[in-house]
Amino acid sequence: MNRIITLIIVFTLSCTNVFSQAFYRVPIEKKGSEATFKIDKDTYKARFGITSESRRPKINFSSKTNYTYNSIYQDAKLDFEVFSCPKSKFSFLLINNYYDFSLGADLYIIENGEFSFIGTLSIGAYNSIEGERMNYNSILPYISIVHTTEKTYFSFETPLVVLNPGSQDERIIEGNKIHYTLSNNKLNQNITQ
Repeated sequence: MNRIITLIIVFTLSCTNVFSQAFYRVPIEKKGSEATFKIDKDTYKARFGITSESRRPKINFSSKTNYTYNSIYQDAKLDFEVFSCPKSKFSFLLINNYYDFSLGADLYIIENGEFSFIGTLSIGAYNSIEGERMNYNSILPYISIVHTTEKTYFSFETPLVVLNPGSQDERIIEGNKIHYTLSNNKLNQNITQ
């Protein structure tokens, strides 16, 4: 009887692992205006700079192919995080666009060295960093990503978040009341009451 129960538990756990995958932060090594990270066996380089024509910040990503992210704000500060899972054929790139406060994070899928824009997580962490006043800060340190066979879930591990920062309809809610889902390359914001 104990053997059957053990087999059922092992089978249940193995099925769960096949159908649900957590994405983990990829370590990023930063030196000056350059950063490097690895996805599987491929090394990516990111170079922070300024566009010559508009004088706006940019990040040039290079590996098998090249991709340039250009900020729409002239005095913005850019930062990014990469999330990957060894069982998945793709990874996620999230770029925080910061101008006085975080305006949210742009979401990309990296697959076979190609970058595909998916949408924007219009959310910031509403918190205080190092004793400063409360502000709309980057959501990147607080993101958790879980991929299932049907959807990918983006949740936030911070007490308070601001929705649509900098817009007329911005509002502050509890972090556990919102998540984003990605299905068929369509990003949806989900709020519970």
